[in-house]
Amino acid sequence: MSRWSQAVAWIAGIAAGGGIAYTAYLTVEPIVLVESTAAPAPAASVSPSASASPSPAPTAIAGDCSWDRLPEDLRPAVLEDEPEGLPEARGMTDAVWGCVGEGWAVEVHSADGDRWRAGGTAQALYLAAPDGDLLKLFDLRTDVEVVLLEADLDARLAWTARVSDADAYQVVEIELETGLVIDDWGGDAIPALQRFVSEDQVTSVAPLDAFGGDGTLWAGYSATGTLQSLFVREEGAEFRGLGAQKAVDSLLAQDGVNGLGEAGDEVWLDRDGTVAMILVQEAYEPASDPDAKDLTRAQKRRAAAWRTGGGTWVVVDLVTDQWRLAEARLPDGLCRAAAGTYIPGTYEDPGDLQVYCLEGVDDDEVYRLSLDADAVARTEAGP
Repeated sequence: MSRWSQAVAWIAGIAAGGGIAYTAYLTVEPIVLVESTAAPAPAASVSPSASASPSPAPTAIAGDCSWDRLPEDLRPAVLEDEPEGLPEARGMTDAVWGCVGEGWAVEVHSADGDRWRAGGTAQALYLAAPDGDLLKLFDLRTDVEVVLLEADLDARLAWTARVSDADAYQVVEIELETGLVIDDWGGDAIPALQRFVSEDQVTSVAPLDAFGGDGTLWAGYSATGTLQSLFVREEGAEFRGLGAQKAVDSLLAQDGVNGLGEAGDEVWLDRDGTVAMILVQEAYEPASDPDAKDLTRAQKRRAAAWRTGGGTWVVVDLVTDQWRLAEARLPDGLCRAAAGTYIPGTYEDPGDLQVYCLEGVDDDEVYRLSLDADAVARTEAGP
């Protein structure tokens, strides 16, 4: 077999998975292929390229337009005959949504210097372009003040509060492209405490600035403005409740109360939005107190109004959604969060919390509460 035949046979054997012996391969001397000298390539003729003709001026808004580069004649016209006091704004069109992106924002503006007044002040929802132009989306109700809470332009959604003189306010979800207003949003992620006006409405909630996890941490408030629930907006209209919410709901279903003796709880957060502590207190039962056997019915009601029968801590890691329960070692009176106080520690060791606890129907005492120790009375409130 010639050297060429041996080489071809070896290559064919490798390609076919054949078994050419390694020793046979070593006997094949290198093959030198002599290539003919390539003829020189003909010199390329160089001719000047034609000058690029200027792009024609756009005659319509493209789907991926840049608002800053959009000529004035393609921008929507400024609206006329608007209610007095509303800012100058252009009309909004479907095509303009192709320009909306980074640098855009959703805003609410009211007539009379953006100060809503009871009695029918005009107000509207707008898109604010990066160059300051306003584009009006639609008019808003005039019987309540509308406050923008959060917007997601990628999802074309916004959440607004309808604020009045009432103790609670309704929050609605708005589809920015269609103007559709959704009362019942968030699904099961919304704690039952925030549906106390109606099961089909979400009441007294707002996003928080600090959150150590992904998405936006939202808080729910009581009729007196105290923090009482938490949930998370993950992306778009996707919301999720805390993993600990079922445990909290179970405690509330057992007549759990807050620091005012009303159905509810007390909630604390750390400054970074990474840990929460929820205190559900037990309603006091005078019938179980041997010292109360001689009290009249009115006296028992008065005693039950400020006393606690104990309580339970729910400690939540807001980043990992882990949680645990612990017995709350409380003084005799119901306890509530002191304004402006935060959890000083971590999920593993939250530290002490400053609270106000009732000492009778009308008197308060300042206490320090912690997970693993009895309540400690303090002489005055402080950091």
